[in-house]
Formats: sequence, C-alpha cells, structure tokens
Amino acid sequence: MRQNLDRYVGRAIAGSFAAALLFFLLLWVLLDLLNNLGGYLDKADKAGIGAVSLLWQLAGYYARLTPFSFVTLGPFVTVIGCNFAISRLMTQNEVQPMLFVGRSMARVLRPALICGALVGLGMAACWQWVVPRIAADVAEAQSAFLGGDRSIKNVVLEARSEQGFAGLRVGHYDPDRRVLEGVQFLRVGSAFENPRLICADSARWDERLHDWRLENGTVYIRIGDGGETKAIAVLGTPEWTPEVVRQRGQENIDCDLFSYDELLETRRARPNRVAVAMALHRHVTYPLANLILLLLALPFAIHFERGGRVERVLGAIGVCAAYLLFDLICQNLGHTGYLHPVVAAWSPTILFGSLGVMMFSSLRS
Repeated sequence: MRQNLDRYVGRAIAGSFAAALLFFLLLWVLLDLLNNLGGYLDKADKAGIGAVSLLWQLAGYYARLTPFSFVTLGPFVTVIGCNFAISRLMTQNEVQPMLFVGRSMARVLRPALICGALVGLGMAACWQWVVPRIAADVAEAQSAFLGGDRSIKNVVLEARSEQGFAGLRVGHYDPDRRVLEGVQFLRVGSAFENPRLICADSARWDERLHDWRLENGTVYIRIGDGGETKAIAVLGTPEWTPEVVRQRGQENIDCDLFSYDELLETRRARPNRVAVAMALHRHVTYPLANLILLLLALPFAIHFERGGRVERVLGAIGVCAAYLLFDLICQNLGHTGYLHPVVAAWSPTILFGSLGVMMFSSLRS
C-alpha cells in the first residue's frame, strides 16, 4: 500500500511538473518571438525565405534551445509543479487519509523531493553532455536569423603546467573563416628559461595539419639576449583548436555554455578569471536550488485550517523570491570581486538551505 501511495503522489507530481514545464517553455518561446520577430522577418525577407520555410527553421531553432531553457527554468518549474500538485491533493482532502494510515508528512512529500533531485541531476547532465554540444549550432542559428558580426576581438589564451607557461594573444578572430589576425604566442619553461616569441600577421586553421598555419610568421628565441630570429610556418599549438579559441579565448567568456570538464580545464588554464570560478560553483549550486526551493515552499502548501490559502501562496512566493534575490546579489558581488567566488556561490545555498531544512522538519503531521 505504501508503494501504491508513492506512485499515486508521484503521478500527480509528474503530471503537474510536465504541465508547468510545457507552460514555461511555451512562454519562453513566445517572449523570444515577440522580442525578435521583426528581426526574423527582415532576415527572411532579405534571404528570400518563405513563411513555411521560416516557420520550419524557427521550430528547429527553438527545439535546439530547449536544453538551454531547461537548465535556466528547472528550479522554477520544479517548485511550481510540485507545489501545485500538493496543493491540489490538500484541496481534495487526499493527504489526510495518507496520514491516517500512519505516514508522516515528510514521507508523503518524499516524491516531491525525489522529483527535485531528479531535475537537478537532469540539469547537471544537460550542462555536461548536451549544452556544450549544441552551443555552436545555436550560435550559428542566431547569426543566421539575426545577423551580426560573430568575430571575436582581443583573444587571450593561457596555459600553465609543470613544463612552463604558454600564452596566445590575438587581435581578431573570425570563427567562420577560422582565421587569427595579429598573432603573438609566447612559450617559456618552468623556470622562465628558453623563452620563444612567435609573431605573425595571421594564422589559418589547417584541418589536415591539425594546427595553425602562419602567414609571415617569425620566431624570436632568447629575447633580449642577442638571440636569433627565423621564419616559422606553423604555430605548434594543436590543442588550441578553433572551438577552444572561440569558447575560451574571449575576455568575456560565456561560461554558462561550458561543461563541467571544460570549466575545470579553463579554471586550470586561467586561474585568475573570476567568471570561470563563479560558473564552476554555479553549475553545482543552481541544480541544488531545486531541492532548496522545495524545502522552502512545500511547508506553505500544507494547511489543514480553512482559509489562508492566498496568504500561504504569497508566503511561498516571498520566501522563494528572497532566495533568488539574495542569490542574484551574491552573484553580482562575486563577479565584481567584492566577494570570493566560493562565498558568493555557496552563501545562498547554505543560508536558505538551512532555513528550508528547519521549515520542512517542522511540518505538522
């Protein structure tokens, strides 16, 4: 019987979650269409794309955007879907019989917490395996629909290891042509011995060579010590592929599109980048928000007295809004350097997580 009750509550929560997810995804698409429809129509008119073809392309574009929407909206969908399901069970007087057969309130609400944990794991899986794979396709689709210059200026890449330091500075990078312009590449040993500086007017990615082929490339050896200078044709950095340059070479990195492995690698290569450290911790704390918001909001959905339903809904919204506001403030303070990235990322989780555990554990049975 206990398993039957779990399945019953689980089905109610799954249905409410699916409805909330569909609602938020459609709302996301609608808002984006209202914001960019003029640009889409102008671009289609200039390219000679018909209405049916444009609708088909937009459908594919928004289908590829679904994982991005999911990792952004996941906690909100979870808390709204679960709260709606529990409130409906309370309104229909279906929770009281469950308590009457000996279940505690925490045991009744366990399917909701399992739902939050599963959504958090789903968000982490999307960040690790899905979002990085489709980021380039989404960027190309956005460029095709809205146009604009996709080139990147002031590219800076760094790599530190036991063997020494390597740094690449590029004035301009065109990801469509895979061309670097104004190339400067410095490599030194672990004890700053044998420095080598490579300069070139431009570099083009050679797929067959799997490296950057230089134009007017020159290498300077033993800088400042009467060293030699000679021509060079290849940069010698096969690990810095065009995709790596595009993702990690910008001064303002869009770290939300990185996987956990990419963030760890970028963190090792660029340890002084606050945005990278913040994104790495954010990839852990944001999925946890599914459970934290449930712990904060579910106690407001449980009520045995008549009346007060509106006040409870407003209370749940207020507590969740306070968490999100505090999290946003900490994120901004972390990005601007006023807080350490660890403190900025984990303070809302620890503070409101503790409050949620206290509220959830004090539920009446």
